[in-house]
Amino acid sequence: MSAEFKRLQSFIDSETAEKQSLRILEAGCGSISYIHFEQDAHLTGIDISESQLEGNSYLNEKILGDVQNHSFPPGSFDVIVCVDVLEHLPRPELALDSFCKAVTDDGLIVLKIPNVLSVKGLATKILPYWMHKYAYKYMTRGGNSKDSKIEPFKTYLRFSIAPNALKKRAKNMGLETVYFDTYDFASNKWIKTKKFLRMTYMATRNIVRFLSFNKIGCSEYICVLKKSDNEKVMP
Repeated sequence: MSAEFKRLQSFIDSETAEKQSLRILEAGCGSISYIHFEQDAHLTGIDISESQLEGNSYLNEKILGDVQNHSFPPGSFDVIVCVDVLEHLPRPELALDSFCKAVTDDGLIVLKIPNVLSVKGLATKILPYWMHKYAYKYMTRGGNSKDSKIEPFKTYLRFSIAPNALKKRAKNMGLETVYFDTYDFASNKWIKTKKFLRMTYMATRNIVRFLSFNKIGCSEYICVLKKSDNEKVMP
């Protein structure tokens, strides 16, 4: 587990320590989990990929569906975890609205999202999808893309899920930001093995940060939102 997820895990553990059982939603769950729960937890996963769901062995319940339009009963979950999903949605605000309705009062929504206002984020947003596929296969298969059947989902990376924009929307929905952390692609194990590429990336990142007066930040962020008792959900 990476350092940033260790910090997140510690925070989630402290927030849920007094609860005997938890109802968890892994939104866009894929085949793995990033957060672990010690309590007696019922894990529900939703994903648009049937093959990813089939490969997920830790879920108690599996839903084949789209988090943008799937309707959960109000207060269905104590914790909703959504890691590297919102950037792939054309309407991420619909998913956030759904999460807000589906989480219990004082429940947590755990989000990990690439920061569109970063060098990596802006490059991802601008570059065409075929370049995303090549980069993904290069990083996951050591450059041997012919042998890889893995295809990344299309990335939209809307400005509405930039850190400040998301926190502002969350506040209007009655959600409090209780945890926020950032980290950068430069700390990724893969890029650390590519010394020249990492050096070039870091130099570009630092120059862009300076020219933007630090408005362009780290490439990734983690945000935990907590639903208040007197939530005001946007229509």
